[in-house]
Amino acid sequence: MSTLDQQDLFGSGPHTILVGSVQRQLARRGFAGLNGEMILDMGLRTREITQRGRLQAQSAASLADLMANIEAVLDGGLHDLTDNHGRTHANVLVEQFQPETPLRRGRNYWCEYTIRYRQMI
Repeated sequence: MSTLDQQDLFGSGPHTILVGSVQRQLARRGFAGLNGEMILDMGLRTREITQRGRLQAQSAASLADLMANIEAVLDGGLHDLTDNHGRTHANVLVEQFQPETPLRRGRNYWCEYTIRYRQMI
């Protein structure tokens, strides 16, 4: 089960976490009289992490509370994300929480969502 700062915000439904590659910033420069170009390595920058899934609750009010708890971590602070396999990703900024479907009702109330994180290196 994945957690954010050891809080079980996503255990109500299935979800997947896709960890992207660390990005390296390069500066390319060309000069008169130089064939080709010079590449300056500016170092490692950030990594994008995307989480998609379904939030579920017994009532519409409970689902709204769960969504409010997730929106509360859109605070500009850095968090620790632990994925389904127990790997911890430290220094993670929650950039966006986006419900993808309207609130729906079946056996429970539910909606699909996407969360975008940025891991600072």
